[in-house]
Formats: sequence, C-alpha cells, structure tokens
Amino acid sequence: MWQIKYTNLIQEELEFFISNLPVDFQGLIREPLSVRRRGLAPVAEPETPWVLLPLIICDSIGGNCEKALPLCAALQFFMAAGDVFDDVEDSDTPLSLSSKYGTAITNNVATTLLVLGEKAIVRLKENKINDSEIVRILDIINSYYLKACTGQHLDLSHCNKLDISEKDYLDILSLKSASQIECACYTGALLATDNNELLDLFKQFGYNIGMMLQITNDIAGIINKKDIINKKITFPLVFALSQTEKAIHKKLEQYYRNQSGNELSVENISDILSNTGALHYSAIINESYRLLATEAAEKAESYGANPDKLRVFLQ
Repeated sequence: MWQIKYTNLIQEELEFFISNLPVDFQGLIREPLSVRRRGLAPVAEPETPWVLLPLIICDSIGGNCEKALPLCAALQFFMAAGDVFDDVEDSDTPLSLSSKYGTAITNNVATTLLVLGEKAIVRLKENKINDSEIVRILDIINSYYLKACTGQHLDLSHCNKLDISEKDYLDILSLKSASQIECACYTGALLATDNNELLDLFKQFGYNIGMMLQITNDIAGIINKKDIINKKITFPLVFALSQTEKAIHKKLEQYYRNQSGNELSVENISDILSNTGALHYSAIINESYRLLATEAAEKAESYGANPDKLRVFLQ
C-alpha cells in the first residue's frame, strides 16, 4: 500500500509541472514518463519501485519523504530526457518518439524535460530547503549526469566492438547506469541527514543496486532473446567471447557482425551463451553487487536508518 501512496504523490508532483504546458504539448511530455520504471507509469505492486528511490531513502533515515517530492520529480524528468536522447542516438524502436514524431520534435521534448527538471529542483525551496542546499543538490545531480553522458559516449563508441573487456564494459555500466541510481540515493539522503558516513553508505547502496539492475537487465535480454535478436553487446556476451574456444568465438563474431547469413539462428546463439556459462557467471557477478548493497544497508542501520523498505531493491 505504501508504494501506491508514494506513487500517487510523485505522479501529482509531475503533473503539477506538466499541467502548466499547452494541452497538446502535455501529451508528448507524458509519453516518456509513462513507460516502465518512470514516474507516470501505471502502478504495479510487484514491480520494484525505482521511481520512488529518493523518497524511500529519505524516509528510511527519518526524514519527511514528502519534502523530497520535488527532487524525485526532477530526477524523473532528467531520466526521461536521457531516455529520449538515447532513443534518438540508438534508433532503438519504431515506437520511440523520434520514430513517431521526427528528430526536431523529439529533441524539443527532451530539452523541455530538462527544463522541467530544473524547475522541480527550485521547488525544493517551498519545502524549506535553503538556497545553498538547493545549489549543492543541483551541482551533485549535474556531476552525476555528466558521468552518465560520459558513459553514453563510451557506449556509443564501443557499441560494435566485440573485443571490449569485462572491466571496460563494467566501467561503462558504472558511468552510464549506476551513476543515476547512486545519484537518486545520495540526493535523497542529503534531504534527511548531514552525516557523511551515512551519506557514503547510501552512495554505496545506490551504486551497487544500480550495477545489479543493469546486469539483471542484461541477463533478461539473453533469456528472452531480445538482445540476441538485436545483436546487442551485453555482459553475458562479453564473458562468452573471452572464454570460448576459437571455433565458437568465430561463430559469435560472425553472428554479431552480421556475417553468418542464415547459418546461425537466434536459438543457436542462445544455446552457445548458455553452454559457455555466461548466464551463470553473470548471475554470480550480479549477486556480488547485491551482497555489497545489502552490506551497505545493514551498516546504515547501525547509524539509525531503517532498512525495511530498502529490501525491496535487494530481492
């Protein structure tokens, strides 16, 4: 029930900003916010509430979680803007904004989302957050999102490189994906405490659940075969390429470089990735991040934080 309550609050906060726009523009702004793991998505009780992360962190430390609503809205606007730009850069799906409305309108939607994010940060002042703290939070967000932009640049630069190392892949993941989750945890904690040790623990928690989330997505992309069909380079493939014998390695290379013709099917590649232990190894790495996040949450409890609601992110 608490998830539904918090979700309704953040949706009201997002609509507060969107409703000031012209009616025909509002629908475009809502689209990237209405997908899975974004603030206007339909409430799904079993779904891990990533949207609510800053509120949950603030609440777990004993802060007034409603005070963090503008921050939560701002991060949703920023993440949605990143999603829109990512679709333009990757040309991922025919259902993306850029495919439906063209690049010009799509870029304007993304820019508007960024502006709404900044306006949401300013609204923290209405919750009695002083100017210097607001500036600090905005600077922290900008720093983390510069990391995300750097990660996106590296991802675009390496997207077709089959010789990427495991370390380089995880470094890109850290910059592009985990940084955004770490940012949500850190800034949410800042609204509830100035204890540096506790703040550092929530940064660690955010980083590790961020890495865990992305590797979980990578595993799912192989199991449901979506990433195989799209020939997307993900963690299980990176491991498989580093471990397989020459003949199998060549088959993977041919498939992902579109050089195999009809010789190799999606099922063939799925079997290869399964037989190399790539999924098992990915699950082990995933578990290592989960354990590190759990350790950070348990240490935070020794500083007075209540980790009960954090456990939903560790399942």
